[in-house]
Amino acid sequence: MKIFPKIFKLLAVFSILAPTFLLAEGERVLVGEPKEQIEVLDDFDSEEASEFKDITRSGFSNQYPPVYYPASCHWIIKISALGDSLEIEDGSVWELNSRDGHKALYWRSRNPIMITQNTSWFSNYKYRILNQQSGESIESNLVLGPFAQGEYTNLISIMDKHNGALALTDNSNLQICSSDLKTFYNWSEGQSIIIGVNSGWHSHYDLILINVNMNDFVRARQY
Repeated sequence: MKIFPKIFKLLAVFSILAPTFLLAEGERVLVGEPKEQIEVLDDFDSEEASEFKDITRSGFSNQYPPVYYPASCHWIIKISALGDSLEIEDGSVWELNSRDGHKALYWRSRNPIMITQNTSWFSNYKYRILNQQSGESIESNLVLGPFAQGEYTNLISIMDKHNGALALTDNSNLQICSSDLKTFYNWSEGQSIIIGVNSGWHSHYDLILINVNMNDFVRARQY
């Protein structure tokens, strides 16, 4: 019997954002569906790869003079009328825990947010979204990936599995936490990444890298 409320919930989420989804569904990365490896750059230490070093892409700016945010900061594009889902700047859509969804009804478009792993016990939600303006947070799950060719979509550009490192198309170079290397070894170039903030163990790895295609994450730090 418990399956019916879940079905109705998913239908409600999709119906709210259906006009947007239907127009671009074929252009989005699907959650938990790995694709064939795409090699963007072959050599992590090549001259081409050096362009990715020591540069950190900034987030959005909607005022003058510009205000920039780190790559781990995201911002809200739209919130469903029921407060049960939201879309961020890269086009990814996040289902929100209905218990706290009423909070999102007071959140605003362009509010900066951060995504972190959910450390709550016995929860069906893998992540938590923190509104940096209000200080509120809501448990969430990633249900639809970013636009495949979107301006703010991050892809793995180079992988160095031997040294546990990777580069992203946003010009970030990242070192993977040794405890997460088993997960990392299953990743490949061309997969979509959403950068979040680590709120769990190994805090010196201050970021999490959410792999949309694999529907998992690792802890990481820039270098």
